[in-house]
Amino acid sequence: MARKPRSAKPRREAHQGEHTKPIRLELRRDPKIRRVDNFLSQHYRAFSRSFFQKLIKTRKLTVNGEPVAVSYRVRKGDVLEFEMPVLPERVTTPTPMPLDILYEDDALFVISKPAGIICHPGKKPRDDTLANAFVYHMHGMKVGSFNPGIVHRLDVDTTGTMVVAKTAFAHAHLARQFERRLVHKEYIALVRGRIKRRVGRIDTPIGYNPHRWGLMSAAEDARRVKPASSVYRVLERFRGYTLVSVVLKTGRTHQIRVHFESIGRPVVGDAYYRGDLGPDPLEALMPRLALHAWKLRIIHPTALKPMEFAAELPADFAAALEHLRSLHAREAQG
Repeated sequence: MARKPRSAKPRREAHQGEHTKPIRLELRRDPKIRRVDNFLSQHYRAFSRSFFQKLIKTRKLTVNGEPVAVSYRVRKGDVLEFEMPVLPERVTTPTPMPLDILYEDDALFVISKPAGIICHPGKKPRDDTLANAFVYHMHGMKVGSFNPGIVHRLDVDTTGTMVVAKTAFAHAHLARQFERRLVHKEYIALVRGRIKRRVGRIDTPIGYNPHRWGLMSAAEDARRVKPASSVYRVLERFRGYTLVSVVLKTGRTHQIRVHFESIGRPVVGDAYYRGDLGPDPLEALMPRLALHAWKLRIIHPTALKPMEFAAELPADFAAALEHLRSLHAREAQG
């Protein structure tokens, strides 16, 4: 799932007269984030750090029965008690939107995601996401707390195959496959520079970028680092570019983008993960991320058989490749 930059506005504040519920949180181990306001804002992401700071400063939050300072560092065995506002049930508004459906049955459907559209509304309500389109596709204009069936996501400018669950059983079954890394995901990426090896593997750990919230990093100062592995195969080489297929062995946020930046071959059109390189001339022809979720192989939740789906390259990506091929052909002719 992709992370968005932090908004300048607080995520959520309590309003007078809201319904609340008592929270008693006992820590069974030492958390990685120790400062109490930071810990709680990460644990309850719908509420801002300033919300918890206000609770602490007004002595409405206690640790082991006593008020604490906002700088208090929580530890194993601490018991935190406070009142939490009850948020209203989230309703995803159905929105008619054309979907490029590659396959559909009673349990699931698979689409080819276009560029420029996000998968889920996030914290701010909006009705122009794929989730809104999925709810409309499955339930029409009925309004209710329907699950849009999203079990994995693609970045806003990434195109390609996405599977969507139509039932609670299918959703749980598919989610377990993604969690256990049983899903085969193969991408096509156009990267800057020439990759000499025909096949290769990038096993660089990835963590959070300590300097830019919402971005990831493979640098030594990255935080909360986890192992990450990508296997690539060169499909085509051009002057100054390489087309590769990439199979993810792990599912870290922005993994392909971070990994290819780490070897000095950032993905064309990437504004965030391109090292010291400036804008690329090819971006005038394709002003977005040159990354496409090509193939997806899953076990069908009810048929219990492997199924593979593939999405053709979108027109702008294909046009960029044809441009590079024509340049290559002219150069070869002398």
